[in-house]
Amino acid sequence: MNSTLIELLADGEFHSGEELGAVLGVSRAAVWKQLQKLEAMNIPFHSVKGKGYRLPEAVELLDQNRLLAEGFPLQAFNSFDQHLSVGSTNDELMLKAETNDLSRHICFAEMQTGGRGRRGRAWVSPFARNLYFSVLWPFSQGISAIQGLSLAVGLAIQRALIKLDVPSTGLKWPNDLLVKTSTGHAKLGGILIELTGDVTDACQVVIGVGINLDIRPQDLARIDQNAIGVKQLQSGLSRNKVAATLVKELVGMLTEFEVYGFSALKEEWNGHDAFNGLPVKLILPSSEIPGSGCGVNDKGEYVMETAGGKQVFNAGEVSLRLGE
Repeated sequence: MNSTLIELLADGEFHSGEELGAVLGVSRAAVWKQLQKLEAMNIPFHSVKGKGYRLPEAVELLDQNRLLAEGFPLQAFNSFDQHLSVGSTNDELMLKAETNDLSRHICFAEMQTGGRGRRGRAWVSPFARNLYFSVLWPFSQGISAIQGLSLAVGLAIQRALIKLDVPSTGLKWPNDLLVKTSTGHAKLGGILIELTGDVTDACQVVIGVGINLDIRPQDLARIDQNAIGVKQLQSGLSRNKVAATLVKELVGMLTEFEVYGFSALKEEWNGHDAFNGLPVKLILPSSEIPGSGCGVNDKGEYVMETAGGKQVFNAGEVSLRLGE
């Protein structure tokens, strides 16, 4: 009933308990209990005496029929899970990965209460404003065969953004999507890859994707870096269209990656490298290495021109050296 109740409230208008109960076929008391469940899931709503209940604003919920109409590749997955609120879509599929064989699964959430990025960073996940989803994809050749996978996933999302006519987007090693703005680079999305399985045999990979669609000032106050949303760059795009386009490109990329690996994608990735030729620093747990960005090699490792010549790195995080 929760999902139906949210659908009724999605227009952002006030609806009385009596009206909601009539549509749902339950009493006003039962409506209130369902609203309390939404509150327990941290889904915000307003309650005003004499007016009724509403969401803080109108939202576009993800809808399987609308996704299919936009070309969503449902046939590529053995299951399609959709939640109003979860801790993390990655966590949901990591649980499934423990007993998974060769099946492929996808999990969407309208909201995450424990979304995270790399190095345990929190991922701000307001209700029904951005995209949060994870894909469980098995690989039969072991962990060594997925080298460069996070870069391939980023490239798939970049391809989708180009198809959606979202301007000024680029990639940052190893797993971020950026937008070049008049004041620098802003984060548009990120990728979190987790895996379980054998180093040399079959492994299960969970690919988490978070894409900012509509970033508000209150969101920026909670984020430790500059960020931007797709709707700030290209108005009029629906959440369902963006989601369907992203997943379609991702499925195509994963199929391509299984056959050819990352080396076949290197030149395309480097063509979208947001920091190519710019002064950068590689941030390691206990040090920072300054240099100039030179893209990636066939393995997806990062190449930098440093004071000691060209160096190759397979770990760390790249950041611009500001003021240069």
